[in-house]
Amino acid sequence: MKNVEQELKLRLTEREYRLLDERSDIKPQLQINYYFYYDGMPRDEMVRLRQKGDAFLLCYKRRLSCREAVCVSDERECEITSERARYILQRGISVDEMRKLFGVTTVVPLLLAGKLETYRTKFVLSGWVLELDKNVYLDVTDYELECENDDVSELDKLKSYLFREFGIVAQPSNPKSERFYQALNK
Repeated sequence: MKNVEQELKLRLTEREYRLLDERSDIKPQLQINYYFYYDGMPRDEMVRLRQKGDAFLLCYKRRLSCREAVCVSDERECEITSERARYILQRGISVDEMRKLFGVTTVVPLLLAGKLETYRTKFVLSGWVLELDKNVYLDVTDYELECENDDVSELDKLKSYLFREFGIVAQPSNPKSERFYQALNK
């Protein structure tokens, strides 16, 4: 499936995360992102296998643009069985699978780089559907807020609202995959 995604991605401090988390009575849900790569893979591309409970979603994502914390990406996803997920986690993703599943050409197979655990709280705040994330990976914990919307002016309004109501200054957040790879390469 091909999808253009437009979302606000803000880096949060632990204090800011807790301020927003207090506004929700929803319990965080664990999702595990397994990242795949090959040497020389472009930094604006990402391949992950996301596990939520017993469900698995394989995803290819390429960032098209990013301005003032609003990112637009080409995101292609497909659901896979747990058996196929185990197989991919063990041996990686072949060149042929990348072409068939996503229409993407790679010159070498992608290998498992590692995992990032996200504790996601999805809730509505003043009309916006927010995804509040606590991410744990490679001895790092970080926090972010994501909000998808087709209307950029709504995302700008959200940034103003967060500053006015919570004192949160909009700090752009790099993609989770990028932060993961930076920590992996340290």
